[in-house]
Amino acid sequence: MEQIKKSILIVDDEEYIRQSFIDYFEDRHWLVFDAESGESALELLKTQICSVAIVDIRMTGMDGETFIRNASKKYPDMVFVICTGSPEYDTSEDILRLPNVANQVFGKPVIYMDKLENTIKGMLGS
Repeated sequence: MEQIKKSILIVDDEEYIRQSFIDYFEDRHWLVFDAESGESALELLKTQICSVAIVDIRMTGMDGETFIRNASKKYPDMVFVICTGSPEYDTSEDILRLPNVANQVFGKPVIYMDKLENTIKGMLGS
């Protein structure tokens, strides 16, 4: 019996960052979706079920925290991991209080992708 793939959404406005995540997670048998903005990610989630989202913070248009706030309300079973290239980023208090957001923020570039994946698996209980 084939194992059901877990699905992951990569939300980042930098194409090469999205592609590096796509390559890594597809190699590990995840079903991967990607979006270049928070707005397009919310549109995608209307038709695709995702277990987790890796979210950039600073994007044009809707920022990552706004995306997480909106998506978390609509999809409470989805988990979120913040991945940002901004070393001065401080997570907002309301985001920290959400039970489905990782308490660790990953900096870009992510050097230890396995640590990121293990964080996600831990949040998903697998």
